[in-house]
Amino acid sequence: MRKRLIQKYHQNVPKGVKKFVKLSTLKKLKIAYIPYNELFKEGIFAGLGWAVGVTIGFAVISSVLVIILRQLGGLPVIGNWIASIFQETQLQLLKRTPIIPQ
Repeated sequence: MRKRLIQKYHQNVPKGVKKFVKLSTLKKLKIAYIPYNELFKEGIFAGLGWAVGVTIGFAVISSVLVIILRQLGGLPVIGNWIASIFQETQLQLLKRTPIIPQ
């Protein structure tokens, strides 16, 4: 469809201008003469493809992480690590902002 549009446009270019306007240049500037409904459809399909790709990628990566955690001994590994970070953060906050009795 697009190829026909490009060729049709190239045929309608006046002869004096034709030597400056090459078919390859028109292909690069396809957005300038493609109808809006075609651009809209292309955008919808591109968006759907991107969304499906991101979803499948997230599922694969999260599955691999779950398998690795299961091999390492499960979630307690991460739970202990987060707990130690939380304790250290609380300790540093108490050192920097001492509690003032009221």
